[in-house]
Amino acid sequence: MTANLEAALSELYERYVEQYAGEQDVPSRSDDEVWRIFRTPLDLHRVLSKLEPKKIASPNYEYQFRAAWRNQIWHVCEPVSFDLVEATSLLEKANRWVGRSASLSESSEPFRLHLLVGAPQDARLQATFMKAQNILRKMAGDPEFVMEGEAEAFAADLAHEIGIHDGGSQQLFELR
Repeated sequence: MTANLEAALSELYERYVEQYAGEQDVPSRSDDEVWRIFRTPLDLHRVLSKLEPKKIASPNYEYQFRAAWRNQIWHVCEPVSFDLVEATSLLEKANRWVGRSASLSESSEPFRLHLLVGAPQDARLQATFMKAQNILRKMAGDPEFVMEGEAEAFAADLAHEIGIHDGGSQQLFELR
């Protein structure tokens, strides 16, 4: 009961709706945003043009990876952001990748997975991220986990593995 219906509705709206409708205090990043972090050094090392999407199929599941190269077996890369808002979302995402790897491990085509990982920027999620990493270590196969801080080294190593030599910049260096 209220003497002022408009004021009561306004207070209820503010208490139950506006409080949750504002911008997030801690922004999250998508997998695409993590990919952009890795894409830049891959492009600078002239590796990006050598990568292609690759679908890995098993009897009951298939997944299209964003980038892949073949060197005896397929090497597939996928960016995965753990920079999420909710702690439970980190654990659920890690568990989805464990399940995905288990399903794909039945593929007749051998492959190695390289997860390009974006860590949470919210310090409060670091303990949960450690748990998520422990879950990821249960993945089938021998996956490589590349943290976003290792993007440059990963691109350089991949350029070396693929056999891309930066002759152009070497000549510029010698001329100076």
